Amino acid sequence: MLCLSHVHRFSRPILHGLCTLGFAVRAIIKCTCRGDPDMVKSIFARFLLHVYPGEALTTEMWLEGLRVIYQVKVKERNRAVLSGYVDLHRLAASL
Repeated sequence: MLCLSHVHRFSRPILHGLCTLGFAVRAIIKCTCRGDPDMVKSIFARFLLHVYPGEALTTEMWLEGLRVIYQVKVKERNRAVLSGYVDLHRLAASL
């Protein structure tokens, strides 16, 4: 049975959180793994706010050892919508 008290109502359709996470991890793989997804060991994410389709996402990331700390913001609202970390097996040779 679905508890309707936990269902959020939005004024328009929203982007699925896993889609937002996909954009973030793709940016991390491109920037810190030189495009090699096999370097990713594990992914942790905390979904903070909704994203509307068409909003621009900015992924900020910091490298701490073999862990990439990241935060995704919606440019139009300047609000963080996703945060977390990605653990890597190794670092790219050119970092």
